[in-house]
Amino acid sequence: LYPASAKAKKTLEQNLSARGFAVTRLNTYDTVTATWDEDQVGASKQVQVACFASPSSVKGWLQNTENNKNVAAACIGETSATACREQGWNENQIFFPEAPGLE
Repeated sequence: LYPASAKAKKTLEQNLSARGFAVTRLNTYDTVTATWDEDQVGASKQVQVACFASPSSVKGWLQNTENNKNVAAACIGETSATACREQGWNENQIFFPEAPGLE
């Protein structure tokens, strides 16, 4: 069984199948962008670094900050970094590990 977000790419599922695994995907959750109140929007104007763990978090940041890309984007990995690039962030403002992991 492969529990995943309804919005997750099929990469892991396809790669496991290609290696001979029988994969049953279960869409166990969906991401929904939060709506910020005035205080949260105001506080976001003071942010210098925003941390992103998914493309949907990049989307949520932009929706709630009137498209503010004038912050450094600290991304958990390449997928979030790519989302920032696709949204027009300056490359020198995007940071992510080349080899994500615990070491």
